[in-house]
Amino acid sequence: MSKLTLHVPDDLVAAAKVEAAKRETSVSKLVSDYFRLFACRKEGESGDEVSKISPVTKSLVGCARGGDEDLEDYIDYLEKKHS
Repeated sequence: MSKLTLHVPDDLVAAAKVEAAKRETSVSKLVSDYFRLFACRKEGESGDEVSKISPVTKSLVGCARGGDEDLEDYIDYLEKKHS
């Protein structure tokens, strides 16, 4: 299993922790389920795999789209961090 570092606003991390606690699971499991949805779509798997993903995780599809300003902010962050 691989480790992945994400840069996520603090309020989203807090919301994810609350949701994970309600579901008696981990934030990692929620994120894995979300990524699994993409893999299922890409591989053209049947709807059976997608149906195993929780409704809340399914509802998150598309909510993390960012605009150009998000990319510019992230580039600025990286430049400050690594300079």
